[in-house]
Amino acid sequence: MNENIDNVVALADICKVLQGKNVDKKKTNEKKHGLPVVVGASDLIQGRFVPSRWCYEKLNLPTLTEKGDILVSVVGTIGKMAVNTEGTAILTKHVCALRPKEGVSRQYLMAVVSRLLLDAIPDTTDEVVLGFQNKVDIDVLKKIRFTLPALFIQEWLVSRLTSIATMILAYKGKKEDFLSCEGIISVIEQERKEQRVHMRKLSEKLGKIADMLGNLPPDSDTLKMIDEARSAYSRLLKIQ
Repeated sequence: MNENIDNVVALADICKVLQGKNVDKKKTNEKKHGLPVVVGASDLIQGRFVPSRWCYEKLNLPTLTEKGDILVSVVGTIGKMAVNTEGTAILTKHVCALRPKEGVSRQYLMAVVSRLLLDAIPDTTDEVVLGFQNKVDIDVLKKIRFTLPALFIQEWLVSRLTSIATMILAYKGKKEDFLSCEGIISVIEQERKEQRVHMRKLSEKLGKIADMLGNLPPDSDTLKMIDEARSAYSRLLKIQ
């Protein structure tokens, strides 16, 4: 891996990006017969893959995920992540698998991808996108570029990102919250909910301001700035 601190790469350069095809539910079962199937975001629970369906029927060239892959939901519920701790499993179209190459920190990749996803979501100010209309463009995701410094710097950057979350935990969490994983998860999820509510309110206020400025020409800088801000909030709110 290049030691250059400004080593700029595309996602597809430093990991395999795999996405499967939809599997007919009639070919799957809940009796653990066959290979596990990564059906969707509901199978990604608290950072790991927890299968709910299996398939023992022969499929035409299925795409397989392996133990250690990073799983990311990309259709419907976007941005939910987990690590495949189960082993070989069948990928559907709703989840992609990232298989990092040597010299790539899994934690750094997960942190970067959580940001890159925003640029692979169709640009719209419509915050209410229903069901499977909400999706990530995988081809765009593969081409998005970012810096991949030496491994020790990747790990240091992750530690600095973690320190920001630690500040929130220290401010909002109680001492007893740190005595269990569930306690820490609860604090983090509550903070995420509050931030999403805040973003949604800001987007609504910007929309009202845009309506009040309706006498301005559509190409005015002010309306462009409002539209760009609302679009950014919209994409953020689509990430789970």
